[in-house]
Amino acid sequence: MKKKLLYLSLIAMLALSACSSAMDKNAAPSVASNDYGYEMMVAEQMPQGEAPMAFDAVMPEAEGTQERMVIQTANLRVSVADTVLAMKETTALAKRMGGYVVSSDRYTTSNNNGTYTRTNIIIRVPAEKLEEAMEAVRQMSATGKDGILNESLSGEDVTSDFVDSSARLRNLKAAEEQLVKLMENTEDLEATMLVFKQLTETRSQIEVLEGHIKYLTESAALSSLSVEFVAEASLQPIQIGGWKPEGVVKESVQKLIQIFQDVVDFLIRFGITCLPFLIPLGVGIYFLVRAIRKSSAKRRAEKAKVAEEIMPIEWNEEKKD
Repeated sequence: MKKKLLYLSLIAMLALSACSSAMDKNAAPSVASNDYGYEMMVAEQMPQGEAPMAFDAVMPEAEGTQERMVIQTANLRVSVADTVLAMKETTALAKRMGGYVVSSDRYTTSNNNGTYTRTNIIIRVPAEKLEEAMEAVRQMSATGKDGILNESLSGEDVTSDFVDSSARLRNLKAAEEQLVKLMENTEDLEATMLVFKQLTETRSQIEVLEGHIKYLTESAALSSLSVEFVAEASLQPIQIGGWKPEGVVKESVQKLIQIFQDVVDFLIRFGITCLPFLIPLGVGIYFLVRAIRKSSAKRRAEKAKVAEEIMPIEWNEEKKD
């Protein structure tokens, strides 16, 4: 029974040690002290003649001693004379620099000038050659610097992630070795199954971390360059017999905006300078019109009343005659 409890305690300790990430230097003494105290307790519980297993904490490398790892991503949009040829040249450029093509595609677009082909390509090149690759793509422009329609460069520092993942991987591998030794020295079937289960989970975590570290390493070593090539002819303004309708359109739009601005300016001036006088005047005219209408209605009512009084008298006189 004591052996089962011992094995369970050892497995739990290994799991906690393997799953812990990078530890602070200030916390190192207390961790070491706790581990040592626990090993002494285990030694007391183990049968005489059996030596306790050591569980030394694996400290991560200081981030300052680790070379910075930066994942760089660049984007370019360039106008060229032949978009398909430019894409082929970029493919050859990636291979020549020791990189490769991630993806490429081509599609057609139409405007008033006609139908043109656009191409997109994403390549990866060694990080130290990224600027050289970008300059080579710039040189493909049909109109020099004016042909560089868009350009951007960004970087993501993954040094901390790499250091933490490496430290966790070392801890997991150390735990794996201890679990293998523990399983070899375990005779109880139930305890063996528990150790085997923990060993399987530890190896699964090791594989995940190794894949993540490989991704960080490759991404930092090979920078990504995404390029869109646009046909230079598709960007030319419409011109028919020396007449440039886009100039007329631009001029008309400018005039429309100017007229709109003049109207708005007039309304603002009118509201500020005239409304303070027009509002009281309008209120006075409203009440004046209302009073005139009431007076007219009153006179019409009086005339109607007089007419009603006269009509019976005239009717009686006519009846006497």
